[in-house]
Amino acid sequence: MKKTLEISGMSCGHCVHAVKSALEALDGVRVEDVRLGTAVVDVDDSVADDVLRDAVDEEGYPVVSVQ
Repeated sequence: MKKTLEISGMSCGHCVHAVKSALEALDGVRVEDVRLGTAVVDVDDSVADDVLRDAVDEEGYPVVSVQ
C-alpha cells in the first residue's frame, strides 16, 4: 500500500538522507521517493502509520500527516 508522509522541518539534502535512511531501516517498508517535505513509501499491511511517524520523528522531523 502506497503512503505519502508530509514532513515538516526538512530543509536540505542531509534532512532528505536522514529521513530516507530511517524509513529504509524499517521492515516491510520500501522507499519510493523522499524530497523536502514529503516521503512516498510502499508498505506492507502490517506496518502501522505510527511506526512510520516514530521513525521520522526520531530523526527530528515531525510528520504532519500520513495519507
